[in-house]
Amino acid sequence: MKTPKINIKEEFIADIRAFKAPDLAKTILKNNQVTELIALAFEKDHLLSSRAMWVIGHCSDLDYNCIKPYHVKLINRLKNKDLHNGVIRNTLRLYQKHSVPKKSEPFILDKCFEYVKNPLEAIAVRAFAITVIFNIAKPYPELLNELLIVLNHMSETEEGSGIRSRVKNTIKDIHKLKLRIL
Repeated sequence: MKTPKINIKEEFIADIRAFKAPDLAKTILKNNQVTELIALAFEKDHLLSSRAMWVIGHCSDLDYNCIKPYHVKLINRLKNKDLHNGVIRNTLRLYQKHSVPKKSEPFILDKCFEYVKNPLEAIAVRAFAITVIFNIAKPYPELLNELLIVLNHMSETEEGSGIRSRVKNTIKDIHKLKLRIL
């Protein structure tokens, strides 16, 4: 028996304590409402777009292929200067676990380096950006070296424990990767 379609927008307006992104993602996938979800991710309302991106992340975790057709569109949205950090954070979260389309790699690399180097950017955005850069840079020693330079500087200047931990672990991962290459 088919589940009746839900009004996703109404679900997003719900009290945050009642909002369950993983459950909503399952329902959206089951009801084949991904297109509606993507449309909400591009709303001007920061609450709607941020929550939509949060749910998109969970949909991607459950079924990566359902989001694949929208990757370039989601990445290009990062060109928008007035994005809520929740939209940025959840977009980058997608690419911590999944590969960035090859044609979008140069843009996302530049954007992520921009986020990482900006001390005013949200910690989660910067942490996710570090992982995205690392994942893209793995086959390119010169990019790993550039990332290592940035991370070494951050290890000396960052005060937040969350970002320091990500920096430290990524530096270790780069060194391990370099040992395997040699």
